[in-house]
Amino acid sequence: LVPGFDDSCIIHMINAARDTNLKGLILQLYGTGNMPSLKDDLVHALSDATAAGVCVVVTTQCHTGSVIMGHYATGQALIKAGAVSAGDMTLEATTAKLAYLLGRQDLKIDEVRNLMGVDLRGELTPKE
Repeated sequence: LVPGFDDSCIIHMINAARDTNLKGLILQLYGTGNMPSLKDDLVHALSDATAAGVCVVVTTQCHTGSVIMGHYATGQALIKAGAVSAGDMTLEATTAKLAYLLGRQDLKIDEVRNLMGVDLRGELTPKE
């Protein structure tokens, strides 16, 4: 997301993608995984997407640091919407991991969501 983004455009893209069997969505947000707090319609669209079986993963635009959802109201809203944190994974690692997990036919979407927070090959700093 960029400052001043049009959430209605993103909502339409999410809805159109859901109609074509979207399975995963990566959001590159600000800082620790935040977005503007006045975007309730976007959060609702993300909630609808997760309810429809889409794995929504939150990454950061920062080169260092980690997504820490829940510290701010918008992060808490994303958690309630069903989004999962990419932690300190790079965008590239997040994309590859999500593609790998979604490509496994033996995993259900809840297992994919859980495994996004598990270090599989050194892509994620384990929680202490």
